[in-house]
Amino acid sequence: MSDFIPTLQFEEEIRAATAVPQADEEFIKSLQNRLIQEAAVQRKVHRPFSLRPAWAIAFAVFLIMVVTTLVIGPQRVYAEFLKLFGYIPGVGIVDTSAPIRVLAEPVTVTREGVSITVVSATLTADHTQIEYRIFGVPGSAYPKREDVTGCLDKPYLLLEDGTRLEEDSPIPANINAATYMMPCIFNTLPETTPTNWILPLKFVAAPPDMTVMPVIDLSPSPQASLTPETLSQPAGEGVTPAAQANNRLKILKEIETGDGYILVAQVPSQGSAGDQVVFAQGEIKDTNGKVVAFNYPTDVDSSLLGLDPNGSYWLMQFRAAGLAYPLNLTYSGLEYHQADPNATAEFTFDAGPNPQPGQEWKLNQDIQLAGHTLKLVSITAHPHNGYSFRIQGDGVYNVGVEIAGHTAVGGGGGSSPVGMDSVSVSYAQMPTGVLRVILSNLVVTGGTLTWQGQWTPVNPHAGFPTPQPGVCLEASSLAGLSSLPSELAKGKALVYQQLEGGDQWGLMLYNLDGSSKLVVAADAAWGALSPDGSQVAYSPFSNTAVDIHIMDLTSQSVRTLAGISGIDYHWSADGKQIAYIASSGSAINGVFVVNTDGSNNRQVSGLSYETIVGWAADGSRLYFGAPYTGGSPWKVFAYDLASGETNELF
Repeated sequence: MSDFIPTLQFEEEIRAATAVPQADEEFIKSLQNRLIQEAAVQRKVHRPFSLRPAWAIAFAVFLIMVVTTLVIGPQRVYAEFLKLFGYIPGVGIVDTSAPIRVLAEPVTVTREGVSITVVSATLTADHTQIEYRIFGVPGSAYPKREDVTGCLDKPYLLLEDGTRLEEDSPIPANINAATYMMPCIFNTLPETTPTNWILPLKFVAAPPDMTVMPVIDLSPSPQASLTPETLSQPAGEGVTPAAQANNRLKILKEIETGDGYILVAQVPSQGSAGDQVVFAQGEIKDTNGKVVAFNYPTDVDSSLLGLDPNGSYWLMQFRAAGLAYPLNLTYSGLEYHQADPNATAEFTFDAGPNPQPGQEWKLNQDIQLAGHTLKLVSITAHPHNGYSFRIQGDGVYNVGVEIAGHTAVGGGGGSSPVGMDSVSVSYAQMPTGVLRVILSNLVVTGGTLTWQGQWTPVNPHAGFPTPQPGVCLEASSLAGLSSLPSELAKGKALVYQQLEGGDQWGLMLYNLDGSSKLVVAADAAWGALSPDGSQVAYSPFSNTAVDIHIMDLTSQSVRTLAGISGIDYHWSADGKQIAYIASSGSAINGVFVVNTDGSNNRQVSGLSYETIVGWAADGSRLYFGAPYTGGSPWKVFAYDLASGETNELF
């Protein structure tokens, strides 16, 4: 390293001595346009080497890039090239090398009570993004079982000359109109909704004030070393100190969003083939130690950012108001690798001549595989002509299971950081009798890896809007809450949690002052406490429809509302009615209201994927929301219980 520092200093001195002024952008654009025009209109002449017009244009652009590189230096050219890509909130990464066009105006078509609205379109040189909303599709139009699918035909674009394009294909710059064709509404059953929708679209130049944020490339970013604490940990199986030392959190790109930033970070691929990092989580703190709440943007396509396809990406979007730089970023994960691809182990068990679904064999048998000790806890027959194997072992992430002489048609498994939980295999016919089981492909976890890095905006922005205080809290504001007011300390809280002494989860009722707690129901969820704290409505766990259960907390007696099943319970203020989302197996059947004695069960809404907002204070109205199909916006409605009328609010 001591020999390297003077070299860097010498290079910096050379750069300083040969520095040139920033090239004038208008001059570069003018030169580029003139050369392209001349290349496009030059006459064909006979000579040993000639270019077709398209190649001439490309060659002229290449010459410009070479000349520009020589004049202003490769670093600046690369930075200017990156300006060809921008970010439009809600649209994502776009190519800005050509003019952007947008939808001239929204287009709506309504048929048989179902409306489709194309609300926006963004056309760039390499992509077309169309946003539409569908409303009015009844829940009955969708399949009620997972093994049944509705229509899967994709929408497409039809040009005036009959050319058919995929809906995300670029539209030629000289074409300003197209027809959006939707053969059917996605996943709806035949004859439940209208088909062959036709929506004519017109496109215009994007307005001058359209927000297009630059994507700023930060490569090569400073390489942050691992923390001393991590390097001092045992390397673990498959994780060497050298491999740990090569782990660096690279902050590759930054995008300003209007109220903050999106950062693109990457954990470079390292280790042998097949090694991965899982259970990764991140944290951001500003220089004052303030935790920065962030989310993962859904409108950024990482494939358009030129990232290393072998690395793990981390996209973080956060608000920037009130932050002190630099930000400190931490990313941690659990490394895992294949122990020995050639190692196998075998055991036998007798399933008998006629195993039944739910039948269990408790074995608690130790098995050696690839130098690791696995405990075969139990085997359970399941209704899909197969078995579930519950396997445990320190550091075990996954293991392959097969029954010799039988070809599996399905399977799966669940794992956790503390050891493999279960592996299931299914067959066309149920294997019976004495079975030989082969274990292989053991995947084990190694050490916990931690990466750290710092980031400061290239051009710090001081004018970001400050979020206004409101009812809802973000993760960053929870730490600032004051202690519980005395008037609330007498209240109760219903909590869904893992119960003590086992693996069961259920509903626990706590006094907020910590004086007592009560197990309301094991293996139950969707609990709702009545306004006066005297009753709890809940649903027991089941694969089929289960009646709504109501517990009286004084007597601890439970009654059921026979034939009424649902989720998302909301009590009316007087405690006499419950609003709920009706369910039957995997089907969601709309918003209902029922009296707490089980009488007067009636449907409020039959739309799909509704959610209950809450009751009016006087109990006269119920508020609920329904989403547009295929989009995140919601419509909010008020249902008047006296008249039975539903009004759209906003």
